[in-house]
Amino acid sequence: MKTLFSLSFVLIVSVANFAQNKTIETESITLDNLITFIVENYKVETDSTQTKNSTFLIETYGDSFNTEDKVILKQALKIFSERSNAKDSISIATYSEYNGIALEQAKAIDIKKLLYAIEHPKTSIKKFKNEGIELAYNYTKENYVETAKNMVVIIRVPNRKAKEVTSLNTTTQLKTTKPKSNAVMLTAIALLPEIISVIKD
Repeated sequence: MKTLFSLSFVLIVSVANFAQNKTIETESITLDNLITFIVENYKVETDSTQTKNSTFLIETYGDSFNTEDKVILKQALKIFSERSNAKDSISIATYSEYNGIALEQAKAIDIKKLLYAIEHPKTSIKKFKNEGIELAYNYTKENYVETAKNMVVIIRVPNRKAKEVTSLNTTTQLKTTKPKSNAVMLTAIALLPEIISVIKD
């Protein structure tokens, strides 16, 4: 009985130590540098044992990404998927405006799933959390692949705020609309005497 208890205790300690010793690499980059980062760090491996388990943690600033940011994210993930093999895996998490797992661990070559998560980041999340960065690391630990290079890639999207973008678009529309109508009115008033004189003549 004592032997069984001792073995159980050793096993529990060993598992706990393994969990603490899980090596997860971290990279932090801006969205503008994402494509360059993927080209430099995700190369086609001829050795099938060189697998990668990546969690992309993307900063959010609204329900969705703007058109320009979507283009960059999608293009980067297409390159990532093309350079991956069947054993590579990817997860997509979000932080900042809302926190959650937009894409649960999937095959990196499944490009449709990757692009869907970028197109519909918020609606892809099943359960929202309070802290996105902590969530990403915990998720990576839970889905740790012993034979793979496990990495969290934090993708920062600086100078993006949903409220500012919305108000900026509204202000721009007002500015571009009002001056045109005012200019037409002023031009008409200025030409009115000349039009009247031509009619009289």
